Amino acid sequence: MNIETLLNKANLFDLLVVNSGFKRDLSDYFSSIQQSQNQNLVYMKDLSEKIKSSFKNFENNSLNNDLNYLLKDSVPFTEGNLILDLNQIDSDGEIDANQYYNKFYEILRVLIENINENENEINSVKKTLIKYSTHDSKGDSEKNNALISIIFKDLKSTGTLKEFTRSLTKWNRALVLYHTLLKSDSPDEIDLVEIQNGSIDVVCNLDLDVSIDLTKVIITGLKVYGAYLLYKSKMAREIIASYMGNKKLIDMEKEREKLMLTNILESVKTTIEEQHKENLKVDKKISKEGVQKKIEEVSKVITEHIVMGNEVKLLTYVEPPQDDESDDKSEKLSDNLRENTSVVRERFNQLESTDKQLLIDFYSFKADEENETLPKK
Repeated sequence: MNIETLLNKANLFDLLVVNSGFKRDLSDYFSSIQQSQNQNLVYMKDLSEKIKSSFKNFENNSLNNDLNYLLKDSVPFTEGNLILDLNQIDSDGEIDANQYYNKFYEILRVLIENINENENEINSVKKTLIKYSTHDSKGDSEKNNALISIIFKDLKSTGTLKEFTRSLTKWNRALVLYHTLLKSDSPDEIDLVEIQNGSIDVVCNLDLDVSIDLTKVIITGLKVYGAYLLYKSKMAREIIASYMGNKKLIDMEKEREKLMLTNILESVKTTIEEQHKENLKVDKKISKEGVQKKIEEVSKVITEHIVMGNEVKLLTYVEPPQDDESDDKSEKLSDNLRENTSVVRERFNQLESTDKQLLIDFYSFKADEENETLPKK
């Protein structure tokens, strides 16, 4: 696993556990329950729910998986039976405040101890890795490149060598075509930095500006996809149930669902089209040949990737421009991407299996014109 990927995983721990205030809050919880006035079930159960909510966020961000890559001398604090133990005491209708306190106290003590051990080891790892990192923000700007991690998780993409090769071919073609939509200079061959195991993680070295715009496209797709998942997992069933069998209303609801499903691809296409037009104002030499066909093909590859439960990460830090205060640039792009990915993962897991299959069937595209010659350098 390359250095930038490991640093990305270490930074995720800092972001979710330390910078978020979770570690600090745990210490406050631990101190507060030792005061007699706080040793009541209502107060302690409220703290338990907050901890469980944080662990849900860790799960949605795949923190446990990342910690397993980083830690060798300590066990990830996310492993073990903590949530099971909390659920057990929370659901016990006969437990009294004193019994609850004793068990809760021990849970917090062990959790704080484990987090401290993890943090110490991760800080030591980071101190070593940073010395060998060649992709800091300054270096990336000078080289005009950024690291993008394309992560394949679904079995359809990775189950056989043939399917994985096909997935890589589609991405290779899409990235080259996307470059030609945004820049007039001929794209380099995609520099493959590393392929990592687990869920197959393909780390590529791409043009910095193209990487930034690609990240924005994926964020847009995730937001629209997340809205569809929210509708499908919660709202749709309640709305249709309220129609009491009214066929016209049910048919209208089905049409709305279809439009929302289609809008995932359409939003990606629209964003790429807008990026192409904006870049044309700066770079008049960008090719105008087959623009709509290129946009269609690139959009399909990106949309299929995220709908299938796969992910993309921007590993290189991109500093927000000083002269632009818009929301999407005032926030670190990699964090924005990660947060939207987390939301989609949580909502997707709430879908019924039939709805998941509908998504896969609807957005399974074949590579378009795979044998066509790509633009040459």
